[in-house]
Amino acid sequence: MKHQLLLIMLMLSALFAQVACSASATADPNEIALVQTETVPQEAKISVEKCAQPVPGTLQLIYAAVGVCFLYPEKFGVFQAEDGSLTLYVRSLLNTEAPLATIRFTPLDGRPIQEVVPDYPSDAELATMSFPVIELGEEMATVFDNLPGQDTNRRVIAVHNDKVYDLMIARIGEDYGAVGEEAEDLYDLITGSFQFIGTEPNAPLLAGPECPQAVDGKDAYTNAEDGFCMLLPAGYTVDDSLTTGDGGTETAVYIGSLQDVTHAHLFITVLDAGGRSLEEITAEKAAGLEESVPGFEANYSFGTMLDGVPANQFDGVPGQDLSRQVVLVHDGRLFTFSFIPDDPDSAEAYAEMQTLYGTVLDSFNFFWSSE
Repeated sequence: MKHQLLLIMLMLSALFAQVACSASATADPNEIALVQTETVPQEAKISVEKCAQPVPGTLQLIYAAVGVCFLYPEKFGVFQAEDGSLTLYVRSLLNTEAPLATIRFTPLDGRPIQEVVPDYPSDAELATMSFPVIELGEEMATVFDNLPGQDTNRRVIAVHNDKVYDLMIARIGEDYGAVGEEAEDLYDLITGSFQFIGTEPNAPLLAGPECPQAVDGKDAYTNAEDGFCMLLPAGYTVDDSLTTGDGGTETAVYIGSLQDVTHAHLFITVLDAGGRSLEEITAEKAAGLEESVPGFEANYSFGTMLDGVPANQFDGVPGQDLSRQVVLVHDGRLFTFSFIPDDPDSAEAYAEMQTLYGTVLDSFNFFWSSE
């Protein structure tokens, strides 16, 4: 009897295996795939292919770590803070002659939105207010033009997958004139292209192209050794074979020859920063200039940004010619940009320098890391 029972069990097992194999061979592959992915969260199915594609004059931003993508004007840079928030700026975070946008991403974690966004109106206040609602991605978002302390800045606040997305456009409205109109365009572009996508916690921020493309009147230049690229006004020659006496590299940008003094020049030196911070280097540079040039007061300005990296700037630095020097630290290396001449009395060359300065700062990108 035991042998018969064992035989029956073996036959049933073989039959079940045959049925399972037959079902796998004849079932609709799409139905099988659907069963396999049914437990995957819906947000994980949303691909970056859903993101709006850039058109001339715009760039694409994909921030999969927080699950968003959108378009922004190509003249803007993107700064990623340590808390993961983003700031879109023109040349400098402190530039008041252009719009500024910030976007923060904060988990709710069961808290009321008023705790996450302290200046968000209470439920009682909301009941007495009139405010527009827009669609941001597939979520409905509230729009506030006059939250306390904001002046005429505009806030767009949405909740998606238990996270608050808080977008602020600064310097928007008629009071800001042309800057306010640019801010309206920035608002329309970001909100009109904004999409929620699947999240990948460790995904890097992708914003714009790695290196700018040449356009009419501007040539593209890439320095493979030092890992940077930029645009230059047409007509400039670049010599990146130079070295400094202290083991660094030097790139010269000039018209005609290095001896020519009738046109603007740019020298970019790259040295090991020796573990020093930008603040330490700036202080040492200021002290060195004042010591070597009696009576010279080495004042500097801060807030300039190159590819999201803070930089400090010295104007009218004495030398064979007056120069405008911009210093920054990136990947443990000290970059110094010397724009010559920084002297309004050299009218034509000074105008060229201003154009060269603006073109480089607006287009400069890092594309290589020493780590």
